[in-house]
Amino acid sequence: MKKPGPPDLNGEIIHERRLMPLGLISLYEVTFNNGKYAVMRLDKVQPFHQGDVFKRVNNCWYCDEQLIHPYAFQFVDQAEAQRSFIEYER
Repeated sequence: MKKPGPPDLNGEIIHERRLMPLGLISLYEVTFNNGKYAVMRLDKVQPFHQGDVFKRVNNCWYCDEQLIHPYAFQFVDQAEAQRSFIEYER
Protein backbone atom coordinates (compact mmCIF):
# COMPACT_ATOMS: atom_id res chain seq x y z
CA MET A 1 0.00 0.00 0.00
CA LYS A 2 1.32 3.39 -0.97
CA LYS A 3 2.10 5.78 1.88
CA PRO A 4 0.23 9.07 1.53
CA GLY A 5 2.42 12.12 1.05
CA PRO A 6 1.99 15.37 2.92
CA PRO A 7 -1.18 17.24 2.01
CA ASP A 8 -0.95 20.15 -0.40
CA LEU A 9 -0.43 23.40 1.46
CA ASN A 10 -1.10 26.99 0.38
CA GLY A 11 0.16 30.14 2.07
CA GLU A 12 -0.59 33.74 1.16
CA ILE A 13 2.07 36.41 1.67
CA ILE A 14 0.77 39.08 4.04
CA HIS A 15 4.01 41.08 4.44
CA GLU A 16 7.35 41.08 2.62
CA ARG A 17 10.68 42.85 2.84
CA ARG A 18 14.27 42.49 1.72
CA LEU A 19 16.99 42.08 4.28
CA MET A 20 19.82 44.57 4.30
CA PRO A 21 22.61 45.44 3.67
CA LEU A 22 22.73 43.64 0.31
CA GLY A 23 19.04 42.77 -0.01
CA LEU A 24 19.82 39.30 -1.36
CA ILE A 25 17.37 37.53 0.94
CA SER A 26 13.67 38.27 1.07
CA LEU A 27 11.58 37.75 4.19
CA TYR A 28 7.87 36.87 4.03
CA GLU A 29 5.18 36.66 6.67
CA VAL A 30 2.77 34.01 5.38
CA THR A 31 -0.66 32.76 6.49
CA PHE A 32 -1.38 29.14 5.59
CA ASN A 33 -4.57 27.24 4.84
CA ASN A 34 -3.89 25.00 7.88
CA GLY A 35 -4.53 27.97 10.20
CA LYS A 36 -0.85 28.51 10.98
CA TYR A 37 1.60 31.28 10.12
CA ALA A 38 5.29 31.33 9.30
CA VAL A 39 8.13 33.67 8.48
CA MET A 40 9.82 32.33 5.36
CA ARG A 41 13.18 33.36 3.92
CA LEU A 42 14.06 33.03 0.26
CA ASP A 43 17.25 33.77 -1.61
CA LYS A 44 15.61 35.51 -4.55
CA VAL A 45 16.72 38.24 -6.93
CA GLN A 46 13.14 39.24 -7.79
CA PRO A 47 10.99 39.16 -4.64
CA PHE A 48 7.41 38.04 -4.47
CA HIS A 49 4.75 40.42 -3.17
CA GLN A 50 1.84 40.69 -0.77
CA GLY A 51 -1.02 38.50 -2.02
CA ASP A 52 1.20 36.02 -3.88
CA VAL A 53 0.65 32.39 -2.86
CA PHE A 54 3.28 29.84 -1.90
CA LYS A 55 2.21 26.25 -2.62
CA ARG A 56 3.66 22.96 -1.43
CA VAL A 57 2.89 20.07 -3.77
CA ASN A 58 4.59 16.70 -3.20
CA ASN A 59 7.28 18.29 -0.99
CA CYS A 60 8.13 20.92 -3.64
CA TRP A 61 7.41 24.61 -3.10
CA TYR A 62 6.10 26.95 -5.82
CA CYS A 63 5.07 30.57 -6.16
CA ASP A 64 3.36 31.74 -9.34
CA GLU A 65 4.22 28.35 -10.95
CA GLN A 66 7.91 29.00 -10.25
CA LEU A 67 9.85 26.41 -8.21
CA ILE A 68 11.26 28.00 -5.04
CA HIS A 69 13.56 26.75 -2.28
CA PRO A 70 12.70 28.40 1.04
CA TYR A 71 15.07 28.15 3.99
CA ALA A 72 13.87 26.05 6.94
CA PHE A 73 10.95 27.59 8.85
CA GLN A 74 8.47 26.75 11.61
CA PHE A 75 4.70 27.00 11.71
CA VAL A 76 3.69 29.35 14.52
CA ASP A 77 0.69 31.37 15.62
CA GLN A 78 -0.09 34.81 14.23
CA ALA A 79 1.42 36.80 17.12
CA GLU A 80 4.73 34.92 16.94
CA ALA A 81 4.92 35.34 13.16
CA GLN A 82 4.34 39.08 13.46
CA ARG A 83 6.96 39.40 16.20
CA SER A 84 9.52 37.36 14.26
CA PHE A 85 8.92 39.27 11.05
CA ILE A 86 9.41 42.65 12.76
CA GLU A 87 12.42 41.64 14.83
CA TYR A 88 14.26 39.51 12.28
CA GLU A 89 17.72 40.86 11.49
CA ARG A 90 20.37 39.06 9.54
